[in-house]
Amino acid sequence: MITPMMKYSFLIYHKEYITFLEKLQGLGVLHIIEKKKEIDENIKSSLHQISEINKSLKFLSKRNQDEVPAKAEMDGLEIVESIKNLTDEINVIEQEQLSLNKDIQKVQPWGDFDPELKEKFAKQHIYLRFFVCSEKKYNPEWKTKFPIEIVNIHEGHVYILAIQHGANPIDIDAEEVKLPEERLSVLLTKDQTNKDRLEEIEKTFDEYAIKSQDILKETRQKLQEKTDFDLAINHTEKQAEEKVMLLEGWIPTEQKKELEKMLDERNVYYVSSQPNKEDNVPIKLKNNKYSRLFEPIGDLFSLPDYKEMDLTPFFAPFFMLFFGFCVGDAGYGLIFLIGASIFKRKASKDMKQILSLGQYLGIATIVLGAVSGTFFGINLIDTGYILNEVAIANLSSVLPSEVLANIQNISGEHFATKDEYVKALVSAAGESNYTLYKTDLLKNAISDFNFLNKFRYLLLDANAMFNFALVLGIIQIIFGICVRAANKIKQFGFLHGLSSIGWAMLFITLIVFMGGNSMGYLNLEELKLIFYILMGLSLVFIIFFNNPSASIFASFGGGLYDIYGTATGVFGDLLSYIRLFALGISSAILGLVFNQIAANFLSIKYIGWLPFVILLLFGHGINIFLASLGAFIHPMRLTFVEFYKNAGFVGGGKRYKPFSK
Repeated sequence: MITPMMKYSFLIYHKEYITFLEKLQGLGVLHIIEKKKEIDENIKSSLHQISEINKSLKFLSKRNQDEVPAKAEMDGLEIVESIKNLTDEINVIEQEQLSLNKDIQKVQPWGDFDPELKEKFAKQHIYLRFFVCSEKKYNPEWKTKFPIEIVNIHEGHVYILAIQHGANPIDIDAEEVKLPEERLSVLLTKDQTNKDRLEEIEKTFDEYAIKSQDILKETRQKLQEKTDFDLAINHTEKQAEEKVMLLEGWIPTEQKKELEKMLDERNVYYVSSQPNKEDNVPIKLKNNKYSRLFEPIGDLFSLPDYKEMDLTPFFAPFFMLFFGFCVGDAGYGLIFLIGASIFKRKASKDMKQILSLGQYLGIATIVLGAVSGTFFGINLIDTGYILNEVAIANLSSVLPSEVLANIQNISGEHFATKDEYVKALVSAAGESNYTLYKTDLLKNAISDFNFLNKFRYLLLDANAMFNFALVLGIIQIIFGICVRAANKIKQFGFLHGLSSIGWAMLFITLIVFMGGNSMGYLNLEELKLIFYILMGLSLVFIIFFNNPSASIFASFGGGLYDIYGTATGVFGDLLSYIRLFALGISSAILGLVFNQIAANFLSIKYIGWLPFVILLLFGHGINIFLASLGAFIHPMRLTFVEFYKNAGFVGGGKRYKPFSK
């Protein structure tokens, strides 16, 4: 739910204003209303410093921190400046290293040649030239024609030194190379110096990571408090020739007594009021322990507007259910639950909330995985079917004698999968008899694993899971429409919620009467009058109460358009829920494939177990990652698109941030 807020306006004498702000900041309950003023340069500078500290903390948090932390001797801002300067130095060195490495690579095959020697020869009109060509391209006759010498043969290339006298040309089919101006030994020294400096900087960063993070956080906190204080002054309006200061803000209603006590003690003049429709009221969510876990998911989209309902408690159970549906493996859910429970013991406060959410999602995955009969890729439904003497004896008290006689024709025969068993039952007893006694025939079939006999018939196969996904979609869509009705009633009054109530009535009526009739639970002919009354009432609500504030003709036109938009939209929304089934079945199939591939290695004597275990761990690890990723993203899409749309979610709320220390 959204915490109710109250608006407060304060008038303070200018000489007492700073003291008042200090007291208000210490109280830490007022969300100051921003007055859209230009921020001065001091505040901009402080905000920039806070940003730089955040970057430094993020950078240091990824470094080695094995030693016990200790405070650094430097100031927080000096540490930030040092990190920035050292980072810039690293960039310069890395650029220099790129050039150095190229020069070293170029000069290395020639050895430690001194460039000054080349200049000395040039003064005597003797020019040293350097050529390189491939070994295949090298021609030994070049040595008889020109004064050349092979310096090195390296990696399939011949490095040639040619001595040219005066202007006498040296014409050989090789590429001439221009050597760097510094000799190899100098280049290698520079390279080592740079590497030593980089290592020294890295050690400095590690030292900062160990010693400086606390001081950086303290500096950030002080800067943030100072910035908040300066912003409070910045958002203050000066009245009565700047003698009186006007400050406005919001506080949660539950904390008004605490604020008013402080105001009365200081004789501050104030006015309090309830929010009106035009106010941009900050949002503070207040949910129970369970729903609070899902608030970070809702925050990824938007906070609600103050005038509407907080949808977190409404989408939380569905999100949890959808996650379990998408992963669809009870074994994976067990890993989520155990892993989250172990890490939760030593986790930070913020991380504990995420791990608690992981526990709930693990439980949902176990439940939905059990419903679909999948455990670490093992299909618990297709685990062998046989009607032995015990099964036939149990069925004799349930089935008619002629049906039992037909069933006995397949007694003792083993069927590997449920589909094979059902096909044999239909062939032996007929489709109508199978449909009539389906539960008993599945319940009494003996599995290859005795512990499955008592509950295997309850597990849902692929077709049932497909239908289950659609049923969940229908439930959430209708539930979303009911939430929209409640939202409109809360914001605008009862008449504005009638259109949404009409849509909910329409869908429920169609499902109950037409669905019940097709399934044989009720007779539509006998209840025709009730059906038509409910349908007519629903259409009246939809068409004539689409917009009660407008004229009847505008409302009628809007209602007709709403029928077209909702009818086509709901069908598309419903199809979106098939993704739950698709992701769950793909996860199960991929797990089964890894099991089958790994099992093939068991035929290898002595060492077959090793690749078997490695492949199982790798395969299921990949499958868990992909399944959990999809199981987070797609339920989030169903929540933010299908559910939020049908619930009429507006959003755009601004988080409550009290002026505090």
